[in-house]
Amino acid sequence: MKIHHDTENRQINVLDERFYLSEERDEFYPSVTTVLEAYPKGPGFTQWLKQVGFNADEIVKQAGEEGSIVHNAIERFLKGHELRWIDDEGNGIYKFHVWQMIMRFHDFFTTYNPEIIHIEQQIVDDELRLGGTLDFVCRINGETWLIDFKSSNAIYESYWLQIAKYMQMWQRKHLQPIDRYGILWLKAKTRGEDKTGKKIQGKGWQLKESPKTYKEDIDTFEALHMIWRRENPNYKPKNMIYPDSIKLEL
Repeated sequence: MKIHHDTENRQINVLDERFYLSEERDEFYPSVTTVLEAYPKGPGFTQWLKQVGFNADEIVKQAGEEGSIVHNAIERFLKGHELRWIDDEGNGIYKFHVWQMIMRFHDFFTTYNPEIIHIEQQIVDDELRLGGTLDFVCRINGETWLIDFKSSNAIYESYWLQIAKYMQMWQRKHLQPIDRYGILWLKAKTRGEDKTGKKIQGKGWQLKESPKTYKEDIDTFEALHMIWRRENPNYKPKNMIYPDSIKLEL
């Protein structure tokens, strides 16, 4: 959910972040992650639902909020802002485990010194009728990478479909090709650098690549997209508008 304050019209616009607006066609397209909601969760997810019961929605909501906080912090860091764990009054700005993930990104960045190309790049494809936001495009050791940041407890199959589709959308819009795509996992079980030098990782973080080929990831997403369109033939965003002030006239 995105909230925009329209000061001219004195309105609060609550925008459905699952959709992107095509400025050329003035149409809304679903985000890549919205389409991926149709991907089967698997027996592990079903078992987890049985264990947490009614707390499932709250746990998912909290995880999503923490993920957004980590993403926003990384974006601020990459744009040159100072990040602090506590403010001048001694109050915590970030929860400690969130700060740990931020520090793991800092470790990755200062160790491998990636050359920044794009940060949080929104992209809309009218032909594919999809939208998305690319976390990070950079160059590492002479190769151009598309990287998605994840703060989840595990790496799920849908993540690979997501970033592969982002790569395809990027390639269709830009002349500069992407050499590799991967997920910077900020909750990895790694204990430190890879002694062989073949993997990009550190303590608690790892840059992972898809176990499947790019074509396999794209083909799977296309099959999923077909299912999503079948189940949502008349999709449209659920935007809401509220006044920014009210007063009872006596």
